[in-house]
Amino acid sequence: MNYLNEMWQLQNIEVEMVKLRKEWTEIKEWLNRETGEDLAEIQAGINEAREQWERTKEEYEETTSEIEAIGRKLEQFNSQLYEDGSQSKELVSIQQNIEQLRRRKRTLEDQQLSSIEQLDDLEQKIANETVRFQRLDEQRKSRLTRLTERRDEIRERYKILKDQREDLRSIIPSFMMVIYNDLVAQGKRPMAILQDENCSGCGIAQTVLSVNALKKGGQYTRCSNCGRILIAGDAGEQE
Repeated sequence: MNYLNEMWQLQNIEVEMVKLRKEWTEIKEWLNRETGEDLAEIQAGINEAREQWERTKEEYEETTSEIEAIGRKLEQFNSQLYEDGSQSKELVSIQQNIEQLRRRKRTLEDQQLSSIEQLDDLEQKIANETVRFQRLDEQRKSRLTRLTERRDEIRERYKILKDQREDLRSIIPSFMMVIYNDLVAQGKRPMAILQDENCSGCGIAQTVLSVNALKKGGQYTRCSNCGRILIAGDAGEQE
């Protein structure tokens, strides 16, 4: 028994484990970045807009109350203006008061209109930002759920692969594992497929003797160039 198929399985398992570790790290980084700071900023903006709305509403109500009070005073002065027996000086004073109140009223009405516009703008901003917050919050929750589920899948799959790896390592002869581990330490995948008499790892053609030994007898053969352990193409495809 040459254990080539087992070594090929071992390599495939370890390659998948490397990919899973990389994905695990990426997911961990994603989860660490998901602090919710963007949502906190949006919520802070909404809260600020609500506070501004309350202040503006209070100013609007104060302005409205003063306009109503001025309206009552104007009615009073207009009544006095047309009362019989009013003296000229009194009439002049009443006229001056009326003009003053009218100017004040116009100023207040402008402020009132400005307050209404500000309230409308703030209400629209609060509504828009609330919708935005809800949309982003739902997206964040969905993303967190997806990442967490994938992380759990990786954890379970990695455990299965780890057990399979240990099982394979326990049956492959130690001298073959020494060669295997040495190639791994060199940063190479230790196994390669013989494709059209070429090593799939480095692309170099192999000797006829090596090709025949591998294809006919499945003998332990290494690439003459990169040193990878070769496996017949049909055996590799079955995996």
